[in-house]
Amino acid sequence: MNLRKMFDFRKISALFFAVFGIYLCLRFSAECSEGIRKGILFCIEALVPSLFLFMALSSYIVKSGIAEWFSKPLGGLAKGLFGVSAAGLSVILLSMIGGYPVGARCAAALYEERRIGIKEAEKLVCIAVCAGPGFLLNYVGGALLNNVGAGRILLFAELIGTVLAGVIIGRSISAEPPLTAPVVKRSGNNLLISSVADASKSTFHMCAMVVICSAFIEVISAVSPSPSLAAVLSAFIEITTGCQRMCGSYPLYLIAFFVGFGGISVHLQIYAGIGKLSVNKVLFFLFRILQGIITAAAAYILLMIFPVEQSVFNSSDVPLTFAKSATLFGSGALVLSSLCFVGSVHQHQIRR
Repeated sequence: MNLRKMFDFRKISALFFAVFGIYLCLRFSAECSEGIRKGILFCIEALVPSLFLFMALSSYIVKSGIAEWFSKPLGGLAKGLFGVSAAGLSVILLSMIGGYPVGARCAAALYEERRIGIKEAEKLVCIAVCAGPGFLLNYVGGALLNNVGAGRILLFAELIGTVLAGVIIGRSISAEPPLTAPVVKRSGNNLLISSVADASKSTFHMCAMVVICSAFIEVISAVSPSPSLAAVLSAFIEITTGCQRMCGSYPLYLIAFFVGFGGISVHLQIYAGIGKLSVNKVLFFLFRILQGIITAAAAYILLMIFPVEQSVFNSSDVPLTFAKSATLFGSGALVLSSLCFVGSVHQHQIRR
């Protein structure tokens, strides 16, 4: 019994990673410092400006019940495709508009509000993982590839990959009976404060994960025998830096794979934002690989139908620029959310 405690695999693994991390910090202190600097700069210039407001708004939409009310007519479609409720479908739609971490945080918020059960929330965390239109159209397509058409192909391939992988995940994870627990109700002021605080906490967690992964990428770049290997490993770890290094050197469908996969940094951001939910990390990782394969296949087929000339691609030395989220999809979502909010307030006043 004592030997089993002494050779606990989890403790040994934790000790190994701790020692390895200390070694990297000491051996590559300059690279780690540079990676941390780049990570913080990226969070300040791109991540927080593009995600914080939308995360706060998404949290408000979920907590107020607007999302459930808006998607209720599509309840049959949600059940048939993904095996989730109408409220769960709203999480998937919000993730397609807001980007990677929004869906997981909305699923956790729905569970905290007792609008869905824990099994459905954990299923949604595995499904609602999608790059936003702002990232794919403005940053990858516009800034890196200098070709908005390539960004559109990545966007449609990602949407196809999300839906098809979601259908497979929905069939793989068992369903649960509808939740009958009472819904937590808050006043308008408390709802706004709670939504902003929730978004602040989630944004801080995301930034911390990005900074750690950015430091690790700098170390990989320093020890990698070739820039090509460093680019692939960068995409595997952090999708933004990976796309920056891969564009111009790799085919679009390979970039689409990593967009569907998301990167370890996105996975860590999701784990940090799901609160009390517990997700099988091995299954989650396998689902991300599945989504990456489907996204890459969809991009390959779309490229056969709508060819994109490789010569228009920029080099991978393009400096990091701010990927705005104010696309047509994002603007339409904000306007629609505002109309839903006004309508819900009006209905509430009539009932009173």
